[in-house]
Amino acid sequence: MAFKSFPDQTQGVQLLQRSLERGRLAHAYLFIGHQLEELEALAQTLAKTLNCRQPVRSDNGMAIDCCDQCLNCRKISHGNHADVHWVRPESKSRIISVEQMRELMREIHLKPTEADYKTAVVVAADRLNVQAANALLKTLEEPPAKSVLILTTTEPQRLVDTVLSRCLRLNFAGEGPRPLTAAEMEWLTRFNEMAVSEQKSLLGRYRLMDVLLQRRLMRA
Repeated sequence: MAFKSFPDQTQGVQLLQRSLERGRLAHAYLFIGHQLEELEALAQTLAKTLNCRQPVRSDNGMAIDCCDQCLNCRKISHGNHADVHWVRPESKSRIISVEQMRELMREIHLKPTEADYKTAVVVAADRLNVQAANALLKTLEEPPAKSVLILTTTEPQRLVDTVLSRCLRLNFAGEGPRPLTAAEMEWLTRFNEMAVSEQKSLLGRYRLMDVLLQRRLMRA
């Protein structure tokens, strides 16, 4: 995918392209939105644009979008480019561990092997545990040359302030409400069916209240 593939994210994409055109890309970004998949795709597109062999260029000759076809673009799309690294939550607890973060920081400090930029993407950065966040801080404070760190999250309020303050935030959430996930739609359908069948009795109402309370506790 190229930046032109995101027509609903015009403002955020334009801000990125303006930075690329001026040669003033930040060393660390926080991409905020409703869908991690879209944020991952945007991060991947930025990595492609930085390393594309046949990029779309602005009037001053700076790369502002990728061709999405060259060898570098294809490698990044397939997740096997030597200079683009990804970290995602692992294990049953769905956290990003300090070991993962230390390995990512080790990689980002190495010189690029086949590209102009080293790129590190942290997917669901709100899942960083305290130790992992601390391991990231030193690199955020003293980033190596020719490197870009991209953090993505749907819940920025869960990130520690020290990480938030060291990233340039780009909002890809838009102005509308967050779309419901398939799991949320399924839950809402079941709850509606319960409400229709049980609302007449006092016991049924208590059951509905209990379901709502459990749902709130799960989201806390």
